[in-house]
Amino acid sequence: MPSKSPSFPTYFPYLPEAASYVLPKIDTAGSPVATRPVPPPETWISEKYGKTREDYLDSGRRDVQDMLRITQAADVNLADLGHILEFGCGDGRMIRWLDHLAEGREIWGADIEAGRIVWCKQHLTPPFHFVTTTTVPHLPFEDRYFGFIYAGSVFTHIDDLADAWLAELRRVLRPGGKLFVTVHLKNDIGLLNEKHRHSGLARLLRSSPDYQAYIHSDYDMFTIGRSSASYVFYDLEYLRKSLEPMFRILSVTPEVRLYQNAVLLERR
Repeated sequence: MPSKSPSFPTYFPYLPEAASYVLPKIDTAGSPVATRPVPPPETWISEKYGKTREDYLDSGRRDVQDMLRITQAADVNLADLGHILEFGCGDGRMIRWLDHLAEGREIWGADIEAGRIVWCKQHLTPPFHFVTTTTVPHLPFEDRYFGFIYAGSVFTHIDDLADAWLAELRRVLRPGGKLFVTVHLKNDIGLLNEKHRHSGLARLLRSSPDYQAYIHSDYDMFTIGRSSASYVFYDLEYLRKSLEPMFRILSVTPEVRLYQNAVLLERR
């Protein structure tokens, strides 16, 4: 008899405890994106975002600058690629810094947390567009719709369905389009054990007996936890073999987002 699968939501609804709710009208039209509100600090996903509004804004700006630096080093100009999708946009921490690209193209954010999407739609539209999705590998867009897709700290949490999600991103990416993802590779273990050993993630992983056993084994991939909050680590060659039928690897850049690797891909 097969073992029982772990149970977790396919998406996280807005105000799940409420039978009814109302969204107050908020007019952001015409206001510069940089001056618009940021989400309440208690809703921030990571300790890396800091503690103040300025910290939060700087963290998003910094991650976008890193992404642009990596794409430009590969002679990739986002302005030439057409529509853009952030897969796993959260509360818009990064997407808000792409406002200089919004004219003449659509820029979409998608996430499984409806509350964060609701906040983005109220505060960051226009110029951006947002949609709530689920953990099922399907996106509500036409084939070959986007020229550039990015996913920061998303595939660090997808285990069984990683290949299916990569195939779905390939479906909505045009041939020659670019995909930017961040992942955990073996070199990140050294960073978490040493340079960033006092981070919340390092402390969490050190408390896991499975993690302590896996990092000393000869592995292709392992996951700590089995949900949208899992932590997934890859051997680069294993990841390369998974990617190559769908994408060409343009670059792999370590120490992005402190202790992740950025992988820039081109759709075959």
